[in-house]
Amino acid sequence: MRILEIITPSRIGGAETNLVTITRGLTALNHEVTVFCPAGRPLVEYLSQRGIRPIRWRTWGKADLRTLVGLCALIRSRQVDIVHAHLSTASLLGSLAARLARRPCVVTVHGLSGARWYRFADKVVAVSEAVKGHLVAQGIPAQQIAVIYNGIPLEEYLPVPVAAARRMCGFDPSTTRVGIFGRLGLEKGQETALRAWQQVLQRYPEAILMLAGRGRSAKDLRALAASLRINGNVEFAGFVPDPKALMCACDVIVVPSRREGLGLAALEAMALERPVIVSDAGGLAEIVLHGETGLVFPRGEPQPLAEAIIRVLADPELGYRLGKAGRRRVEERFEAARQVAALQDLFLSELQACRAFRGGN
Repeated sequence: MRILEIITPSRIGGAETNLVTITRGLTALNHEVTVFCPAGRPLVEYLSQRGIRPIRWRTWGKADLRTLVGLCALIRSRQVDIVHAHLSTASLLGSLAARLARRPCVVTVHGLSGARWYRFADKVVAVSEAVKGHLVAQGIPAQQIAVIYNGIPLEEYLPVPVAAARRMCGFDPSTTRVGIFGRLGLEKGQETALRAWQQVLQRYPEAILMLAGRGRSAKDLRALAASLRINGNVEFAGFVPDPKALMCACDVIVVPSRREGLGLAALEAMALERPVIVSDAGGLAEIVLHGETGLVFPRGEPQPLAEAIIRVLADPELGYRLGKAGRRRVEERFEAARQVAALQDLFLSELQACRAFRGGN
């Protein structure tokens, strides 16, 4: 198949990193994959550094007729068989362009988004049952939605012992570290984690909480840490393109989201055998089995989060068991090859249905 992947992001997050996994996986299966990403976006350089050179031009939002026409022309000139779009703007423009070019379009919804941008697609992929339920509640027929979990390329996620990882990162091997990885935003729940951290420090006064990511809430989170008088025990690491080493350097990874489609950071941490503590938001509870592959706490509740962190830090054997079980769960349910194979089957099915409907043209 000749596949066009379309994404129009303003930042780099889970959807964007997963696009690399999908592109590499489909290419390895001998499909011809073209990627479109608007010029001037941070993702363009990120993709180029990973051997993916996207087609690009400047875009102007959802009402961008120039991009709509350009995508239609790209589909025709590259003789694309199927379009696969990610995120709302790309899904809207990609779906319409595919219709104009008489090609099927599959869109992947990575978060708890408004459904109106995905209604023109032939098929919708939800990255979790939570996302599917959110879309069905907004009127998209359940039979139009396939749940395909994002996957982790396990060959790239090789666990490193905590002490060795800390030395690699230049950290004191003896200092307890807890990490949060992802965009700094209200829905990501870092405020809850900071309030919980104030309680954790009563038990572990030298411990460090590391927040790796950028976002609109950075200034507010710094101010909150200062007001709680814990800023000396909180590090803001900024955006980290490849966070695997930093994850391995942490005793625990926390994903405290208030809203979450799936939670790729949790899967990455589990693949690296780090114990994870996640909120019960969205798809996170589908990833983590409480008490078996991690711990789950009620979203927005600092006290249960603090208790969960202390529980894991106080019991290294528990952390070891959770980490090992987390890796096994990723191997069984969330490996990249599983995701790519499911997408390939869906693309073939949609392509055959399109050809049958249009008389083989």
